[in-house]
Amino acid sequence: MKFIVSKKLIDNRALYMSVLWMVIFLVVALCLNVVAKGIDFGVTPTQWIGHALGNEAEFIDPLTIKDLLLTLHTELFGLILLFILISALLMRTSRSRTLKMVLLLSGIASLLIYPLGLLASLYLGSFAILLAWGAFILFHLLMIGSAIDILILLLRKRF
Repeated sequence: MKFIVSKKLIDNRALYMSVLWMVIFLVVALCLNVVAKGIDFGVTPTQWIGHALGNEAEFIDPLTIKDLLLTLHTELFGLILLFILISALLMRTSRSRTLKMVLLLSGIASLLIYPLGLLASLYLGSFAILLAWGAFILFHLLMIGSAIDILILLLRKRF
């Protein structure tokens, strides 16, 4: 187990390849999550509002609390795991401490605002959905950007 705590990841080729492919799959998983959400809810804030609150003109029923909670439960499980993996790798990078803290705090804040915004839409309406949409986009941009930064550091062998 000593190879896991070594200072340089490149010293162990098997661990290096495992981390490299894990980061690649994390980026793919985040992109596929955005695509799946775009298929389910839509891409624009207006489509999200129509999907969550319903649209009488298009005969779209509003989401029930049961469906909303089930969707959030399954989606948050995967997003939390992705966040933990990316943040653990980000902590090993040589980036400044303040940059890492800003990225991680922004990521966790947006990860918390996203489901709370969707749940608050039952009471606050479209404003809460706009907040959830923005948090969803921000979280995915931060995590994809961090994962690509980690991937570049891995490929340059500076990890």
